[in-house]
Amino acid sequence: MRFPIVPLISTVCAALGLGGLYWYYQLSKEEQQEADRIAMGYARSLYNKTVEELTSSEIDKIRALTKSHFSA
Repeated sequence: MRFPIVPLISTVCAALGLGGLYWYYQLSKEEQQEADRIAMGYARSLYNKTVEELTSSEIDKIRALTKSHFSA
């Protein structure tokens, strides 16, 4: 079972709004898994960190980049 990375990111950013969490749960299970994979990849490639180690500003950047993969 994969660890749900995007909900973790969204929870950390809850003070900034619940938009990311709402967006994530509107995705299908397959899309959620893809979003988790994309977010983990960005954390590794951009910051050489795990998601848990990211700062709030880094989380915001990764969330925006991840969402862009699912925009029409």
